[in-house]
Amino acid sequence: MIDRFTLFKVFLNSFFIQSAWSFEKMQGLGFAAAIAPAIKDIYKDKEQACAAMKRHMFFYNAHPCMASPILGAVIRMEEEANGGRRDVRDIASFKESLMGPYGAIGDTFFWGSIRPLASLLGVLSALIWGLWGPVVFLVVYNLFHIWMRWFGLHKGYKLGEDVVEYIKSLELPEWALKIRLAATGLLGVIVATLIFKLFKTGMLGTQHVQIYQFFLAAIFMAAVTVLLSIPLRKGISVSLAIYLLFLPALVFLIVMNMLHRIG
Repeated sequence: MIDRFTLFKVFLNSFFIQSAWSFEKMQGLGFAAAIAPAIKDIYKDKEQACAAMKRHMFFYNAHPCMASPILGAVIRMEEEANGGRRDVRDIASFKESLMGPYGAIGDTFFWGSIRPLASLLGVLSALIWGLWGPVVFLVVYNLFHIWMRWFGLHKGYKLGEDVVEYIKSLELPEWALKIRLAATGLLGVIVATLIFKLFKTGMLGTQHVQIYQFFLAAIFMAAVTVLLSIPLRKGISVSLAIYLLFLPALVFLIVMNMLHRIG
């Protein structure tokens, strides 16, 4: 078995899996470089180690964050192959079978859900706390993808081929839908926050806006945005959706301001 430090080096190398990207092999060279520390530990004979490295220098392409479970499982399979308990051809078949599904899952979860959510949280934080916005974005996004890189690698090494069932049990596509819905509502909160700040600065003609009005507007706009996600899925343009977001917020805050003056 490889030691923990070797697995840690594979974890660090996984961050650079796209550094040697090419049209011929896609992430193949990056995958080989990532798994190299484990191959050196498993195969003490130089010729066997070279043969193992060559097996991983062929075409490979999936989402970079989803490479870690595959890396861990492949390391386990290489150990079994070195012990004569597995045919090395199974390793290539295993990698090929997961490239498409894990590429799609990773794109949907990390780039289609987590990154937009982290971006919106960063924008909202920037509106409220200024320069802390980029920090919030980096913390939120890195929290998820580093989790997958670290625990995915260790689960892959522990479970081998059974890591597929573990990733399936996480229900990442289902979580991606929930996160996108939450991000949609957060967009409404951002619009309400922006218009609230415009009122407070007097740019919209008045500064008589109370904090409770902001919270009511934020809740209202979150609901409006979630409802707008339905026509967005039906093909409404993003530009029109943004205009539709600003109008309810303006009307809401103007009405609340009028009620405040009357009261």
